[in-house]
Amino acid sequence: MPDSQKLKLHPEVQQLAQENELLRDEFASLLTEAEDLIQTVKPNLMAMYQTKIGAWELRLLQVQFTIARLRRQIELAQASINRGERPDLIAIECALEQEFQAWVTKLEEAARRIQEAEERLKHLLSPEEDRELKKLYYALVKRLHPDVNPNVTEDQRRLWMRAQSAYEDGDLSELRALALLAEKSAPIPPSKSLDNLRRDQQVLSGQINTMLAKVDKIESQPPFTLRQQLEDEAWLATRRKEIDHQAIVLRQQSEALKTHWEKLLGDTGYGAAFSQN
Repeated sequence: MPDSQKLKLHPEVQQLAQENELLRDEFASLLTEAEDLIQTVKPNLMAMYQTKIGAWELRLLQVQFTIARLRRQIELAQASINRGERPDLIAIECALEQEFQAWVTKLEEAARRIQEAEERLKHLLSPEEDRELKKLYYALVKRLHPDVNPNVTEDQRRLWMRAQSAYEDGDLSELRALALLAEKSAPIPPSKSLDNLRRDQQVLSGQINTMLAKVDKIESQPPFTLRQQLEDEAWLATRRKEIDHQAIVLRQQSEALKTHWEKLLGDTGYGAAFSQN
């Protein structure tokens, strides 16, 4: 068909279509950024925190557990004495085992988080792989994300669900394959109606503002607020020292409670052999 016979779009339609394409680019970029913050940056920051501060916090938690258990142990023994009874140490121990199971679980979970953090940081993608992952995901977001392209087909929706799972798992090979499949899927024709283009522009502008607010909110909360501190050795040293100081104070309390427990046992006739257990 000669150029003179080709359908020419109204200048306003052309301008709106170009503006909307730029808005889709921006929206897709923000969606990618938000997903990266949640799925990659946040877990990595949490892992960094666990490997750099977690061990100190675990030791502090262990001392807190010891103090809480000793206080409850003394309380149960004193209750027996107040009733005019000799404390039943076996019964007290059984009660403590049941009452402090939640504490034990908490300690185990804290230790597990440290171990998992160390494993995560050992298996991070290389900077090159990370850049490729984000680039592929951005392309898939722009082509398949239902909020960017409301008219996606069912097949494209299924591809998008697979892309989400692959990105969350950091599966670069799967994302490469999905990107190829997405390229072969039928492109979504842009709307040429002036009213539709205006509506799309309004919707996209609202979505962009919402995503900007979401990204700001994500980055205003921990662990993102600790991003700089986790790279600051001086801050880390100070924080570890603060935790160590808390632990020292609590250990002094723990020793005082142990002394009180031993005296309590001695006063009730159990003797040194029991006070050392």
